[in-house]
Amino acid sequence: MQDNKLNKKQEETKGETNVSPLSLQNIYSRINISVKTLDRIILILILGLVVVLIIGLNNRGFIVEFDCQGGTSIEPIKKMYGETIGDITTSRQGYKFDSWALDQACTNKWSNDSEITNSIKLYACWIEE
Repeated sequence: MQDNKLNKKQEETKGETNVSPLSLQNIYSRINISVKTLDRIILILILGLVVVLIIGLNNRGFIVEFDCQGGTSIEPIKKMYGETIGDITTSRQGYKFDSWALDQACTNKWSNDSEITNSIKLYACWIEE
């Protein structure tokens, strides 16, 4: 009777290995790919991640473009998330600068204290003098 229980237990665990769960042998044993090929794939993925991080760090921030609508032009600026554009104005003959807006018709005004959360284009709003 004791032998039957032991034999049954051995059959249940037949084919299983007693390898530590953190062992690389255990990870690779369930994949039908050579260790060398898998190592190359992992290396390529790591290099790809490094390239993406480098590109992301070099291009981080958001671009704020300005359409001065007839006023003196302003070059686009790069701002980080949460920063403000500050006190940027432009000038135009016969007009007084009023504010910036998110649309050409100046119906959606932009406050210079508003935080940048994405790339935007701002349009100058003018008051005729």
